[in-house]
Amino acid sequence: MLDQGEQKENNFYWKCCCWFLQIIDWLTLLALIIVLIKFQKIALKMSIAFIIIHFIYILVEIFSPTGKYICNKSSGKVMHEKMGRYFRTAPDIIFHGVCYHNEIIYYTKKDKFGIPHQYKKTKKVVTFEPEEKMPYYSVRDVSGLFYLNCDKALAKKKPFIKLKLKEEINFADAISLMDYQNEIDKFYSRHQYKDKYFEFKEERKVPGLIHHNLIKMGEDEPFLSKYFFFILATFLTLSELYKIYFNSLCIFQRFKIRKLISTRYDLNQPFYQEKYQPFIPQIILINQTYNYKPQDYNYLNNSYQVNLPTQEELEKAQKYEDKVPNYQVSSGNGQIHSGIIIDSPNYPNYMGQPSDQQPAPVEVFKIIINHLYHHYQLKIIKIFKLI
Repeated sequence: MLDQGEQKENNFYWKCCCWFLQIIDWLTLLALIIVLIKFQKIALKMSIAFIIIHFIYILVEIFSPTGKYICNKSSGKVMHEKMGRYFRTAPDIIFHGVCYHNEIIYYTKKDKFGIPHQYKKTKKVVTFEPEEKMPYYSVRDVSGLFYLNCDKALAKKKPFIKLKLKEEINFADAISLMDYQNEIDKFYSRHQYKDKYFEFKEERKVPGLIHHNLIKMGEDEPFLSKYFFFILATFLTLSELYKIYFNSLCIFQRFKIRKLISTRYDLNQPFYQEKYQPFIPQIILINQTYNYKPQDYNYLNNSYQVNLPTQEELEKAQKYEDKVPNYQVSSGNGQIHSGIIIDSPNYPNYMGQPSDQQPAPVEVFKIIINHLYHHYQLKIIKIFKLI
């Protein structure tokens, strides 16, 4: 669903993590200043702690959504060209595997009294990492209408649009979904016994898709919105305050690039042309409309060996019918333009996960902070006791 409302990108967990790291960085800097004034003996250790925390802080901020938006700045015309390219690009479904075993390593470590103790730890040893692309016959883009309002009157209030793009790659029919499950089973059977343990994960993507895009509404842009000032604010430990300023300049908008895959049928045939007519990709930039013809956004893999499903296969595939998406388009009521696809809140995404799941960087961030907290907890407590 396309959201043209003037709202900031809102991920509560990510914001909390960023602010937590920002405050930790400030407190570490304050402690370092106090140490440099009163306790020169431990200044080196405190300086190292600050450098480590500040380095992590800089990395997190540079690779934050705001950093990605500012890096991918473009005009509305350039964004139109990008969207057309995304509509024409065939997606990839990639199977990743990890074959590994565990080894126990023994090591000796002295305690604070100098007495050696023997410890053991388990090490994961990866022996093979297979990767394969799932083959398919045809693809149809069903993204619907992409509406981008770059009106100059609106640009006086908000000079930028933060456009968040996502890909959603599903299967057009139950038989294709069954073939997909069979391909996973084959991948398992080929690789799972190459070592003691086997891990599987899957990636679905539109090659070349940039998820965070910043679109200039006009020729002029605020002086402080340049990437240099974001980096400067980050090095000065002021990036969270800079984000508040930057978000005040932006309208937030989401859009999904949707692809349907079929392993047995040509989605260019007349039956599918009629079925998916309401979902044909379209672009509206102010008063200009671009409609895409099937040959512009559909893909057919002529090298793929196609076998029409038998009656037995069709009967087996019936259990997947409820997992095939049923898209709907808006009739244009309210602020939603006609032709925009409406997401059903009851329909799970292709991985069976909630659509607004917590991003992976948050989990990584939690691990880093937890490790740093336990590592430096005692040292920081001792410093403040001395103060």
